[in-house]
Amino acid sequence: MLAVRRTRHHNGRAELTAYRETCAGGEWQLYVAGEFDDATTGSLADVLDDACRERARRIVIDCSAVTFADVAFLRALLTPHAHDVQVVLAAPSGALRRLLQATGTVSRFPVTNCAGSVPTG
Repeated sequence: MLAVRRTRHHNGRAELTAYRETCAGGEWQLYVAGEFDDATTGSLADVLDDACRERARRIVIDCSAVTFADVAFLRALLTPHAHDVQVVLAAPSGALRRLLQATGTVSRFPVTNCAGSVPTG
């Protein structure tokens, strides 16, 4: 059974849906969509902080619908690494791939091309 937490940024540019296994230390699954910058990345950062506090072992993030991402988004993605939590990017969009390549952080994240592996509803 998965506990569901949905968050939508007030300006409607970004959406985040998080699913978490109920067992301690489990896998968290996130779906993110839209534009992520300083103004819209806060919800993602909060959920990733929660995952770290609850000792998640792995976070899988479906990034197939990310249309824009800047360094604020990248900072949020890198935060779990400091807590030894693996972050896997599922089907990263072209916008996210460009950010990872431009910043030299491609190798920091395992990638799966399975879009939709994270439930969105």
